[in-house]
Amino acid sequence: MNKCFLCFLGLATAIFSKSQDLPLPEGLEQNFVFAQDSKGVPSLITNKEIYRLENKWIKTPFTNTINNKDSLVLFFPERQFNSQNYTSLLINNQLHFVLSGGGFVLKLLNNGLTRIDNSVIQKTHFGSAIFVHDGQIHKYGGYGLWEFKDYTTYFNSLTGSWEYLNSNSTENPQGRWKSLFHKIENKLFVLGGRANESQIKKMSDAIVQDFFIYDLSLKTFQHKGALNNNLPLKASKERGFIFKNKKAYASENELIIIDFLKEEMTQINSKNLFQNLDKNHVVFESKDTLFYITNKNNQKFLSRLPVLDMGSLPTKTFPLKSKENLKNLYWIAIAGLVTLFLVWVLFGLYRYKDFLRQLVLFDKNRLYLGQKSVMISVEQLVVIETLNAKGSLTAEELNKIVSSNKKFVKSHLVLLRKTFIEKINQAFEKLTKFKKPLILEEKDPRDKRYLVYRATQEVFKKPSFWGFLIKR
Repeated sequence: MNKCFLCFLGLATAIFSKSQDLPLPEGLEQNFVFAQDSKGVPSLITNKEIYRLENKWIKTPFTNTINNKDSLVLFFPERQFNSQNYTSLLINNQLHFVLSGGGFVLKLLNNGLTRIDNSVIQKTHFGSAIFVHDGQIHKYGGYGLWEFKDYTTYFNSLTGSWEYLNSNSTENPQGRWKSLFHKIENKLFVLGGRANESQIKKMSDAIVQDFFIYDLSLKTFQHKGALNNNLPLKASKERGFIFKNKKAYASENELIIIDFLKEEMTQINSKNLFQNLDKNHVVFESKDTLFYITNKNNQKFLSRLPVLDMGSLPTKTFPLKSKENLKNLYWIAIAGLVTLFLVWVLFGLYRYKDFLRQLVLFDKNRLYLGQKSVMISVEQLVVIETLNAKGSLTAEELNKIVSSNKKFVKSHLVLLRKTFIEKINQAFEKLTKFKKPLILEEKDPRDKRYLVYRATQEVFKKPSFWGFLIKR
C-alpha cells in the first residue's frame, strides 16, 4: 500500500512540476516588463515596483522619488511602460530599458527607475536589432519616418544622447526591420528581415533575402549571400532570446534556433510546445529552464519548460545560405583553381622555353640547342648517356658500343673509335658552332697504357614539359 502511494505521489509530482504554471501576483498592474535580472531570476517590473520570483513572488515597491522628467516617460499615455514598448538589457549587471523606436533609456537603480537619456521620442527605429557592445546600447536598422534604416546608432551614456556609428564600408546592405540577429564578440550577425522591394517586385514590407555580418571593430559589412528559400523563419517582430549561446525565437508550436557561426537554423516542431504563449513578452533561459508568460482565459501565468523535455522532440536543420549560392561558391572555387592551374602551366611554358634555349639537350633521336637540332645514332646516344651518367668511358667500353659485339683486330677498333668520336664532335660543332670538341680522347690518369674518353661539356637529357613543370 505504501509503495503504491509513493509511486502515485512521484507521478503526480512529476506531472505537476512539468506542467506547473504560476499565476502572476495579485495587484500586478496591467502594464509591466517581464525581464531576467542579473541572477537569472524572473522579474516583473512596473513603473512603481518590482516582483522577483523567489519560490514565490516577492514585491519590492520603488522608494526613489520620481521627478517631473522621469514621470513624463514612465506615465506617458502613448508609451506605457511594458514589454511591447520597452526592451530590457543587462549592462554591468544592471537592468536597462530602451524605448521601441528610439529615444528614452531607463535604468533600474537604487530600488527605482531612473531616466538616463537626454533625448526625445524618435519614432525612427521600430523593429531594430537592439544589442549591447562595449557596455553601450546599439540599434541597427529599423523603420520610421517612412523609410527603412541601413545604419547603426548607439547610446552615449556620457552625453545621454543617441549617436550615429560610422561605417567604413563603401556600400551598406539594404535597410530593414524585424531582422533575425545575434551579436557574438565583436560581430553582429543579421539575417533577413523585412523592407520594401519596390525596385524589383514592387512589394511592400517583403522579406529581405540576404545574410551579412557587421564587424563592430572594423566598422565594415561582410555580405554572406542569399538566404536558403526553405528556411522556416526569415523575419520576426519578436526580439528573440539566447538559448545555449545561440539565438532562438519561440512561437506556440515551434522553437527556431539559429547558429550563426555554423550558418545553420534548427527547427523544433511540436504542437503546443509553448501553449498559450503571450508573444507580447520575451522568453528567456535560466538554469536549464525556459521561462515565458502565458495567457489563459484572460489570466496571465509564468510558465516553465525544462530544456531536457525538448531533447526527444523531432528537429530539422537548414543551412542559412541558399543551395544556389553554395553552388555558385563551389563553381567560383573551381574556376579559381582552374585559373591558377592555367597560370601555373603558362608560366611553366615560358620557363621551359628558356630552359631549352640555354642548354645543350638530347633525346633518343637528336641533340638540341635552342631552336636547332641534329640527328644522332643509337650508338651515339648510348655514349652520350653513359658520359652524362659516369663522366668518362674506357676504350674497352667504347669498343663494345662501336663494334656491336663483333670481333675486330686492335688497329681496326682504334679506327672505329676515332671515326665514331669525330662524327659526334662534328654533330656537336654543327649544332653549337663551338670549336672545342664535345668528347676528348686522353690517357687514363691511373694507368697511362690505356685510353679513356670524357665529355668536355655537360649535355642534359631533354625533359618532357610536364616532367619539367613538376620537378622545377
